Amino acid sequence: MKNKFLQKIIWLALILTVTNCESYIGGDTNIDPNKTNDASLNTLTPTILFFSANSTQSAASISSSYIQQIGSLVASGTDSHLRSTFDGVWVNLYLNIIPNANAMIKKANSTNSPHYSGLAKVVLAYNLGLATTIWENIPYKSSDNQLTDFAPKYDTQEEIYKDIQRLLNEAISELSATESLFKPGTDDIVYKGNISLWLKTAQTLKARYLLHTAKKTGAAAAYSAILDALSKGIKLNTEDFQLVYTDRNFNPWHSVALANNTGNLSTTFGGQFMNLMNGTVQEVVDPRVSLLAFKNVAADPLFKGTNPGTGAGATTVYNDRTNFFGWNFSLLAPLQMITNAEAKFIEAEVRLLQNGGKGNPDAYNAYLDGIRANMTKIGVSAANITAFTSNPKIAVGAENLTISHIISEKYKALFLNPEAWTDLRRYDYSNTILPGLSLPANHNPDLKGKWIQRAAYPTSETSRNSANATQNFRDLDVKMWIFN
Repeated sequence: MKNKFLQKIIWLALILTVTNCESYIGGDTNIDPNKTNDASLNTLTPTILFFSANSTQSAASISSSYIQQIGSLVASGTDSHLRSTFDGVWVNLYLNIIPNANAMIKKANSTNSPHYSGLAKVVLAYNLGLATTIWENIPYKSSDNQLTDFAPKYDTQEEIYKDIQRLLNEAISELSATESLFKPGTDDIVYKGNISLWLKTAQTLKARYLLHTAKKTGAAAAYSAILDALSKGIKLNTEDFQLVYTDRNFNPWHSVALANNTGNLSTTFGGQFMNLMNGTVQEVVDPRVSLLAFKNVAADPLFKGTNPGTGAGATTVYNDRTNFFGWNFSLLAPLQMITNAEAKFIEAEVRLLQNGGKGNPDAYNAYLDGIRANMTKIGVSAANITAFTSNPKIAVGAENLTISHIISEKYKALFLNPEAWTDLRRYDYSNTILPGLSLPANHNPDLKGKWIQRAAYPTSETSRNSANATQNFRDLDVKMWIFN
């Protein structure tokens, strides 16, 4: 009876989520999870890509609140570090991504189509990286039979990171194959079948996840491997790993903006993010702010965000804040997963750390290039880019560059990207690294004054896979393996 009830829940989730995917690509992606091997490669491909972007947005809607990029319009909201289970990410991973990606790999192997297999492995690696930075230990190797095995064993975070690098190495080899019977084309809703861009994405993801584990695997070797991967990775904004939306299925952040505009207030910009952008912290106004946000009171000289954990209160108070109508919230804005700007900031950080934490020209140039890349992407004028990157508060000089400069600018460039939460946890939420950062008001009392480090497992998992979930559960303030 319990299994039948759970299957009904899973099927309901599938119906709700796949409907969105169908509207995006205009085809039949309502795939029976018991018959994924019957689906064609060009049906499976847009499915795993759509749900990867969907998971990224779902994760960011919570993680960006935790790190005060966005804030709740009610007191004691998510930005107070309330317990969350990130259910949308979990459902997508185990219902829509892992089964379909594995089916792609199997079908690609049986048809001598390594380009499809390589693409699927890049997507798998990305989603495993997203999931393990949310929950730490997760089911993977035994997770592909979720509709028949309701108690899959968990892999440790260390094992997951090894699998991520294995998948990416295999993907690079397969994507480099000179022959592939079937090849991605228009079904590839990210790169339109451009295999060279999938190779660059694989290399850039390698760099990201090697950085996560550098302190665990040996920093010196990791830094060399990261720079090698970056040399073969994304170098232009046009190469970003992102899903570009259409007027048939628009950017999911646009729905949040529309809700606010019609009086259904829920979320707006966080004070920490806005204070970095409006000159309060850096003593220079970032020209991106007027493209990312909309001032509800035009005469107010400052773009404002909510004070974390306090909410904006009544509508009259909300109207004094900054609204969500901006670049990231427009109808067709892309959902960014890993970008040229992030690659530049990874390079800047690694080159600084390689030099004992001291500034140097290579790190400094990468730092400035990261700022320019993000500004260019969202439409800042060349003149304003030059003015900002020449301001002495930003143009500190190679010898004065610090991790704080790099992470502060990366935090801005990775607005609404879950990777920004990983960065702050890597540096222990230090307000020396990210100036102005402090615990929110009405802070979750269960955390006892500590910063939130992880999500709880979803109720569906703790009820159906209780023994394994309980064994792997940690309190929300306990640091993950990669952060210890």
